[in-house]
Amino acid sequence: MLKPILLILGAGGHGRSVAESAKLSGKWSDIIFADDSWPIHTSVAEYKIICDIQGLDTLEIDNLFAIAAVGNNQRREQWHSRLAALNIAQASIIHPHAIISPTARIGQGVAIMAGCVVGTNTNIADGVILNIGTLIDHDVSVEKYAHLSVGVKVVGGKDITEYSFLEVGSIIAH
Repeated sequence: MLKPILLILGAGGHGRSVAESAKLSGKWSDIIFADDSWPIHTSVAEYKIICDIQGLDTLEIDNLFAIAAVGNNQRREQWHSRLAALNIAQASIIHPHAIISPTARIGQGVAIMAGCVVGTNTNIADGVILNIGTLIDHDVSVEKYAHLSVGVKVVGGKDITEYSFLEVGSIIAH
């Protein structure tokens, strides 16, 4: 079976980190970007930028999956919704050095970066970012479009609400 192509919306730092995680996973035949710097910029790192965000509706690529990779929660939701409206399948990208419980539920368009641990019976909703080294204990719910920054720690049984932004090193304790 042919590996799918990954389209990443946003060629900034988070988008490049998502691309690296995707490449390391070995699941994609190609990784490409859509970014509003196009057509001035046509590449980022080793990857092509093929259009701006407005140009998504002109794409005709078979076996395409996409992820909105921008740190701003509201913009990520807008891009996520745009992909859904265009019937472009959404990918969740999980770095191969993340540890995910087999009982965890992961939504669409989620980015889980290197060193993350997602515990038993945890729910990670659509469009969430779990940045490097985020640790989530059992029975935690992270709602849509939340962004848990580098090194965030969440104890068991907590709820992280929609659009939350937890800063570097935040601890959600008992």
